[in-house]
Amino acid sequence: MNDAYILIGSNIEREKNYPDAVKRLRGLGQLVAVSPVYETAAVGGDANTPQFYNGAVWLATDLSPHALRNALRQVEREMGRVRTADKFAPRVIDLDLVLFGEVTIDDGELKLPDPQIFERAFAAHALAHLNPDYVIPPDGPTLAELACRLRGTPGEMIEMPEVSEQIQQWVKTSVKEQRVMSEEKALSVPGFRDNEWGSPIPDAAPGHLLPAMRVAEINETETAHAAIEDAVRTILLNVGEDPTREGLLKTPERVAKAYDELLAGYNVDPVALINGAFFDTDYHDMVLIKDIEFFSLCEHHMLPFFGKAHVAYIPEGKVLGLSKIPRIVEMFARRLQLQENMTREIADFLQDLLHPRGIAVIITGHHMCSMMRGVKKPDAKMVTQVMYGAFQERAVREQLNDCLLQDA
Repeated sequence: MNDAYILIGSNIEREKNYPDAVKRLRGLGQLVAVSPVYETAAVGGDANTPQFYNGAVWLATDLSPHALRNALRQVEREMGRVRTADKFAPRVIDLDLVLFGEVTIDDGELKLPDPQIFERAFAAHALAHLNPDYVIPPDGPTLAELACRLRGTPGEMIEMPEVSEQIQQWVKTSVKEQRVMSEEKALSVPGFRDNEWGSPIPDAAPGHLLPAMRVAEINETETAHAAIEDAVRTILLNVGEDPTREGLLKTPERVAKAYDELLAGYNVDPVALINGAFFDTDYHDMVLIKDIEFFSLCEHHMLPFFGKAHVAYIPEGKVLGLSKIPRIVEMFARRLQLQENMTREIADFLQDLLHPRGIAVIITGHHMCSMMRGVKKPDAKMVTQVMYGAFQERAVREQLNDCLLQDA
């Protein structure tokens, strides 16, 4: 089966035609997930052009990209769509194949990935709801990262909960795949129960049915845990230990669960993390959040490094909710990292998110790989910094240094 991502739009009898189109797509494969339905203004239309219903679906299909594109055109025709030279004309239904697994195509008939997803916030946002970690071929970004980049671009999106709920009934998975028995252990990402972090898997009541993608998450997590546990047993044997002795019997399981927490940053959905926490402001001076504690694992030895991060920016019309900066630091820290890379990743993320007049990220870290092994220098610290925009000016840097020294 191939994973296809399809954008849907309608602004003629949209209350009838949008759900009808989703229902018809079941004939082309299996609906893995559907996004919420959003009301948006018509792109390129005048003030009298009717508002659209827009959204996206994730379809598992045996069709090839061109065969699926042709099938979508057939569905459009069956629903009464007549394509004209006016690309901004109102339409009964619009079904656009925009992504297809890891495929890239540009043959004059079909272009994948479709360039419109990089330009239209509603498209990126709807797709990110389906599969935020999907890496847009060939080299990214993920759908979640793209949605973050386009957040704040012109165009209002209003979720339509009644229509969204209506089309959820056509997400079709087999009972065998969906059923999770009550005795089966419910899984989540430990340490990240706040709904701004990822999407924890809900507890399963007797007979409760979970979407296929949630079942896939459970199976994937269990498979990963088993592989990590086997690897830890191998390490214990090769350092001369007995993994069956009482003190080590459950160590492989504990290590696997610890990695869920220590490396949870890979599972964070940036869109859900930010959660629209942008605020208009006339403030144009420095915003500094300092002494943000972090813990990470170095990618060279998988040993801990830890310390404090200081993040400053000079807004250009918008500020970010106060709690979001520490959460962003945490998102990048809870991965296998180099401190140098982590510093740059935080700065780049905030630069793309806020487009401020300036960004500065300074991190001081203590590295166990040089404290307890190697050169064994327990007092050594690493300081890294990335400064963009106004912070490259000497006077602004001096102002930042003065603020960092206060209460030090």
